[in-house]
Amino acid sequence: MTYSIVAIDPGRKYLGVACVSGSIAVGSRVPWARYPVGAVATQAYTNPSLGNIILDLIERGYSAEKALLKALNMDKAPDLRQVAVIDYNYGKAVHSGRNIPRKYSEYIGRYCICIANLVKDEHIPEAMCRVFEEYVKTTEFHVALYKALLEGHRLGGDKRGDRSAAILVVGRTEYGRYYDRLIDLRIDYAENPLASMERLLGLLSL
Repeated sequence: MTYSIVAIDPGRKYLGVACVSGSIAVGSRVPWARYPVGAVATQAYTNPSLGNIILDLIERGYSAEKALLKALNMDKAPDLRQVAVIDYNYGKAVHSGRNIPRKYSEYIGRYCICIANLVKDEHIPEAMCRVFEEYVKTTEFHVALYKALLEGHRLGGDKRGDRSAAILVVGRTEYGRYYDRLIDLRIDYAENPLASMERLLGLLSL
């Protein structure tokens, strides 16, 4: 019921997750990121604990692929999950369980992974990824994430209509490992959450 992107910027300054859903408060359960560790989107019939479990495993030395596999082996219903993972070393992994809502799809790019389920167009992940990787060359990281979401919305978005959105960006801060959030914006409910998100993004920069 959601479309998402997990990404790392080409210079490894930032990691991020951005997502849109037809349900409320997508930012409370789908996006997870830790710097300089990785980023996770966990969706479909969401198990939000997978975010921190996978990031903990990566921090312990697992690759994105092995961390995702181990986390899913701990899950009682992996066939209901859709998860994308990118680590700080550009490792990538994705899982789309066979019982998640259709249409669903996934796409792995150079600096990102995009996933979607219960969307109007199964090409949304590929289009989002291509837009992100084009924009990230010339604009700020969080803007490129937003442009990816906008492309998903343009192609039809969630079948139920887009109602919530979130963008999470982590990076180096003066607080070290205890606080790494540079951007944590959430639109918990709106008729046009991406328009609301654009207004918030216009008030900040990294």
